[in-house]
Amino acid sequence: MQAEKLAQVKASVLEIRQELRAGKLYQSLPQRLGTVIDQLEPTPATTVSTPEDDILDLVQELRTGLDAGTLTEITDQQLEQLLSHVGSVNPAIRDRGCYYLLNEALQQQLLTADQLGTIFDWLVQDDQLFAHINEPENDAVFARSFSVLLLSVLLYADHAGVTFMTDARLQQLVSQFTVYVLLENDTRGFVGTHGWAHAYTHIGNLLDELADEAQLARADKLLMLAAIISRYQRLSTPLIYGEPERLSTYLALITNKDELYSDYLLMAMKGWHRSMVMQPAPSTEAAWTRVFNRNRLLEAMALHDDFPTAVVDYLDDELEFLG
Repeated sequence: MQAEKLAQVKASVLEIRQELRAGKLYQSLPQRLGTVIDQLEPTPATTVSTPEDDILDLVQELRTGLDAGTLTEITDQQLEQLLSHVGSVNPAIRDRGCYYLLNEALQQQLLTADQLGTIFDWLVQDDQLFAHINEPENDAVFARSFSVLLLSVLLYADHAGVTFMTDARLQQLVSQFTVYVLLENDTRGFVGTHGWAHAYTHIGNLLDELADEAQLARADKLLMLAAIISRYQRLSTPLIYGEPERLSTYLALITNKDELYSDYLLMAMKGWHRSMVMQPAPSTEAAWTRVFNRNRLLEAMALHDDFPTAVVDYLDDELEFLG
């Protein structure tokens, strides 16, 4: 993404975050975030550079060591090689390689706290999260999406006691991730021979971990809740690979944390309904996609038995309205 455009979005999100934290913003939050999204203009496609398939031997070596129980560490050099291939279009390297190995290494406590910090600092940088993000669908989605997935794994590990997260890193994560959610427009699930992109499922994973983060202010959690609703509402390509179900699980989790979140969800959903009723009848593929994306989310939410009563009542009324 062009640096100037990205800087403008970051500045807007920072202003909204500061106003929200100061208690100066609530009712107009959906409109403010919607404006940030609506003002984004797509950028023409540019060439995406993806990693070569040059670490297959390393992946196999590390997997063999893990399976045999003989792997006792991942060196800094090996870690750098894995991180530089997170965006590979080869699922044997990206998914069954980098993600699997880093996740297993975390589970088996083979990584030091310094290495966890290194991984975080790599994944949260602009070049990972925002590469080609406002261009037509492209292969950079794999780097973006799997960076978010691995960030969720890191935060889970931190919550489980493998402590490495500092307050500065946490604040950076909220800022970067909120911007990412507002910008990510690639809804693809399984992509041909490249395997899973699944950005919106991975967004749900990280939202869950941030909802459970005790050190985060309520305003920051509210900001991220508002961001995903505003972005979802404006998607013009379908979410059909389990993303509505994944996001509904997050919505159930966050709305049980505090009445503030359930109140906001209801306000935003009712506003979303009003905006759809006031628009002309859908007549384009994009418009119909938005309708059915919303319906799939409502239906996924209705399958839960763990939403607050007010949300359950709203869902009952809404689904009855939809017939």
